[in-house]
Amino acid sequence: MLHQTTATRGSRADPSHPSLLDRVSWCSVSLQRMAPPTTDSPLDLSHWCQLEHLTGDASARSYSRLWRPPGETAILVEYPAGVRHQVVRDLEVSAWCHERGLLVPRVLAVTPADGRVLLEDMGDRDGETALTVTTHDLQPGLLDGMLRPLELLAGCDPAALPPWNPPLDRARLRWELAGFELWFVSHLKNTRPWESLDRWLNDLSEEVAGHPRRVCHRDYHLNNLLVQDDGEVAVLDIQDILVGPDTYDAVSLLTERAAIRLIPDGERRRLMARWADRTAARPGWQDRAMVVQVQRGLKVLGTFARLSLEGRSGYRAWMAELAANLVGLLETLGADHQTTALLID
Repeated sequence: MLHQTTATRGSRADPSHPSLLDRVSWCSVSLQRMAPPTTDSPLDLSHWCQLEHLTGDASARSYSRLWRPPGETAILVEYPAGVRHQVVRDLEVSAWCHERGLLVPRVLAVTPADGRVLLEDMGDRDGETALTVTTHDLQPGLLDGMLRPLELLAGCDPAALPPWNPPLDRARLRWELAGFELWFVSHLKNTRPWESLDRWLNDLSEEVAGHPRRVCHRDYHLNNLLVQDDGEVAVLDIQDILVGPDTYDAVSLLTERAAIRLIPDGERRRLMARWADRTAARPGWQDRAMVVQVQRGLKVLGTFARLSLEGRSGYRAWMAELAANLVGLLETLGADHQTTALLID
């Protein structure tokens, strides 16, 4: 039984393909080597107390910090029935990332049958918090450290990534933008999407789909990074890892959420150039990053609009900053006046 003390805050590819069989076999071996044994028996939490419930952002999973004497803590992740099948995939992704040098929470115990995973507690100091409390002279070093996981991912062969998640190809990029049309345009702004918007979003997706490919985290923002006492940066929410545009993660880190407010434009340009140099980005990365910033930004606006309409008002401030930051870029990329007007309103 889990004792509560306080609550303070809140398509896989065809496996018959020979190359994919090799990948799946590797996943099984890696999981055995890197993760603790799994069992169908319920996870024994009788010696733990629930210290606090943790906000899980946009995730369907729930998170709690547990405590037991003499002062050990851990994070309990609980998967609802509808996504419980993802537990094994997430363990495979964790093992894959660990073997490639990324700092990710260790898996302490797991019971896939009841959708519970006990993870190492890596603290509360996310990227946003760290930047907020760090003096201006030390911020460049902190931000450079946040680029390090992207260097490691850039060194991975996209063709060798196991097929956990569909790639960010043209169809999926356009599907992401459907959320912008549905939640931001239709529901939040009470405007029916129009034909020229559809054509422009199609063209935008087509262009981003033609960018060089990299292994991408897919949601690499400040709140998914935990800065450790030694300065290392741990990465959370790794389960959506996939193949996508080369600038995708760097753009997400530097142009979303609190990064718009906390990272000055000059520092943002320096960091993008540093990322490009460290990861040997192909020429033309500046233009590609601008286009990705628009595609990713509109996708995020759709997500934030949905969460806001569900009553999670904290996303409204981020949404307003992001929309204002995108207006000039939309005009540069040929969006019509009606689209830019929606973002300004």
